[in-house]
Amino acid sequence: MNISQRFRLLVKTSFTSVCNAIEDPERSLHQLVIEMEEQLEVAKRAVAQAMANEERLRARIAAHRKDADQWQSSGRRSLTRGRDDEAREALRQGELADRQARQLTEQLTAQESDTTQIRDSVTRLHEQLRQGRSRLQVLQARLRQGEARRAMGKVMRSVESSNLSGEFERLGERVEVWAAEESAYLKLGDELSGNDLRCRRETADVDDAVDDQLERLRAEIDAEASGGAA
Repeated sequence: MNISQRFRLLVKTSFTSVCNAIEDPERSLHQLVIEMEEQLEVAKRAVAQAMANEERLRARIAAHRKDADQWQSSGRRSLTRGRDDEAREALRQGELADRQARQLTEQLTAQESDTTQIRDSVTRLHEQLRQGRSRLQVLQARLRQGEARRAMGKVMRSVESSNLSGEFERLGERVEVWAAEESAYLKLGDELSGNDLRCRRETADVDDAVDDQLERLRAEIDAEASGGAA
């Protein structure tokens, strides 16, 4: 199993395990986003390692090709000097270097294909992560809105069930009854303590005094009028 297959299996397993936990949508989606972020980080590390390995392969291929060219030149020089054995050995080393370069080139081609698949997976995962974050925000907003609606509904049901207007009316009636009872109680207290009788006597005394003053004033006015006429 190559690295891209392992990566796809990891993503599929994580998605399956998280999607099975659907009791709490917000928590499940939040956990999914976290795991996707972790997987994205792992995938990016894998891509970086693959790219670094490709660079090393290219460097080794270049070195083997350089060796092959150098051995080819050395074999040519030996052959022109009549040194057949040295020319044969140089060409042999050159052939080995060239074959090594071809093998590494095949390995590099496979590595590049594998890296391309991983990079495509990283791109898709990055887009899925972006969508997951957006969906999480939308879900959180909907959940908060639902919580607010439920709270308001609870308050409204409480208000409706409590019948506050009826309570105000009943309380008003109780206050009026209490005020009437208190007034009657005080009046009764005055009557029992004699205060009401004293008040009536004081009122009668005041009226008598006023009548006396009126009589004196009339007498004075009549006297003054009689004196003036004489």
